[in-house]
Amino acid sequence: MTQWLPRLVARLPVRVHAKLLAAFLIIAGLLVTVSAVGLGVVGETNRRAEELVLLHRKIAAYRQLQHDTTGQLYSVTATLALPLAQIDTRMIEAVLRQLKQFGYDLDRLHYVAQDEATLLSRIQEEYNRFIQVMSEAITLIAGGSVTAARDLQRTQATPLADRLERLTNELVNKAEAEMVEKVERSHQAYTTSQGVVIGVAVGSVGLALVLGYALSSSLTGPVTRMDAQFHQIAQGDFSPRVAVPNRDEFGTLATNLNRMTAELGQLYQQLEAASRHKSQFLASMSHELRTPLNAILGYTELILDDIYGTVPEPIREVLARVQQSGQHLLGLINAVLDLSRIEAGRLTLALTDYAMQDVAQTVVTAVEALAAEKHLALTVNVPSDLPPGRGDAQRLRQVLLNLVGNALKFTEVGEIRLQVTAADGMFTVTVADTGPGIAEAEQQKIFEEFQQAESTTTRPQGGTGLGLAIAKKIVELHGGRIGVESHLGKGSTFWFTVPICVERQREGV
Repeated sequence: MTQWLPRLVARLPVRVHAKLLAAFLIIAGLLVTVSAVGLGVVGETNRRAEELVLLHRKIAAYRQLQHDTTGQLYSVTATLALPLAQIDTRMIEAVLRQLKQFGYDLDRLHYVAQDEATLLSRIQEEYNRFIQVMSEAITLIAGGSVTAARDLQRTQATPLADRLERLTNELVNKAEAEMVEKVERSHQAYTTSQGVVIGVAVGSVGLALVLGYALSSSLTGPVTRMDAQFHQIAQGDFSPRVAVPNRDEFGTLATNLNRMTAELGQLYQQLEAASRHKSQFLASMSHELRTPLNAILGYTELILDDIYGTVPEPIREVLARVQQSGQHLLGLINAVLDLSRIEAGRLTLALTDYAMQDVAQTVVTAVEALAAEKHLALTVNVPSDLPPGRGDAQRLRQVLLNLVGNALKFTEVGEIRLQVTAADGMFTVTVADTGPGIAEAEQQKIFEEFQQAESTTTRPQGGTGLGLAIAKKIVELHGGRIGVESHLGKGSTFWFTVPICVERQREGV
C-alpha cells in the first residue's frame, strides 16, 4: 500500500485542485457519517431511556394499586369485623367510598398499562365480584343480619380479596421483570452502539489517514525528487532525469524540468567550450603580446641609459612615458594571463617556506615612493615574532601589492595602514585607507571579474577590475578568505586570511 496507492492517486488524470477537493469532500463525508451514526446512537439511547421512564411510571402505578388494594380491602374487612354496636351509617359510607376510589384507580390504570389488558381484565372481574359480595354484606348489616354478613365476608369476600392481592402482585412482578429485561437490553444495546461508533470512527480515521498519506505522497514525492534534481543542477550535474508518474500538473512540471535540464546541459557544455577557447586564446595572446612588449621595454631602457648615445631631454621625457605605459600594459597582460590560468585550472601554487615580514617589506618598498609622491602616510605594523609560513610567497605578495596599490590609488588625503597578525593557525592581513569608501551594494561586486566600485570609463584611477578577482582566487587557492569593510566617506579596510602552513593547494576554486 505504501507504494501502489500513492502511485494510483498520482496516475489519476485529474488536476491537483480536483484531487485535493475530492479528498476534502471524502473527509467531510466521513465526518458526516460519524456524526450520523453518533446521532442515531444518541436517538436510540434516548428512546430506550423514555421507555424506561414510562416503565418506571407504570411500576409506580402498579405499586400504588397494590398498596391501595391491600389497604382498602383489609380496611373493609376490618370494618365488617367490628361489633354491631360500633358500626354506624358513616362508617359504612366510608367503606363504600374506599371501594369506589379503588375502582377509579383501576379505571385509570387501563390507560397506563394497555399492554396488560388480560391481567387487568381479570383484576376488574375479581374486583366487580368483590364489590358485589361487599354490597350484599353491607345490605345484610343494614338489615341487622350481622352474622350472615360476616359469614359472607369470611366465605366469599376474604378469598376474593386474597386473589385481588395476588393479581396485583403479579402485575407488579411482571412490570419489574420487564424493567430488568429492558435494562439488560439497554446495556447490550449500549455496548453494541459503543462498538459501532468506535468502529465507524476508527474506520473513518484510518480511511482519512490512508487517503491523506496517498494524496500527500503523490504530491510531496515529485516535489522531493525535483528538489533533488535542482540541487544536482546547482552542482553542475545535468545528467540525471526525474521520474514522476503523475498525470497532473506535477507530471507536466517534471517533463518541463527534464527538458530544461537537457537544454541547460547542452548550454553548459557550449559555455564550457567557449570559456575554454577564451582562456586558451587569452593565454596564447598574452604570451604573444608579452614577447614584443618586453623587447620594447628593454630597448627603451637601453636608450634611456644612453647605451646608443646621448638622448635629448624632450625625447627622454617621451621615452619615459613610453616605458611607463609599457609597464602598465605588461601588468594588464600578466593579469589576463593569471586569470586565464586560474579559469583553466592551470594556476599552481609554488609552496615554499616564507616569512610574512619579508612579504610585507617587499610590498612596502615597492609602493613607498608612490605614497611619498601623494604625501600619504604609510603605517606598517608587522610584528617581528610572526611564525614562519608555508605557501606561495610570490602570489601572496601579488595579493598584498594589489590591496596596498588600490589603497594608494584611491586615497588622496590621509594614510594607509598595513597590519599583519597571527592567531589560531591563520595569518590575518589588513589594509586600511582614508579614501572615499565603497557603497555596501558594491562591496561584493568588486571581487568579481571586470567589476569595479565605479564602472564609468572616465574615472581618473583607471584599471580593468581584474586585480581583486585574481587576489580572491589566489587567497582561496591557499584555503583562505578575503573581504572588505567600508562606508562611504569613511575609508575602506580590506583584509584576507590564509593558513600559516598550507600543505596542499585547494582544489575546485
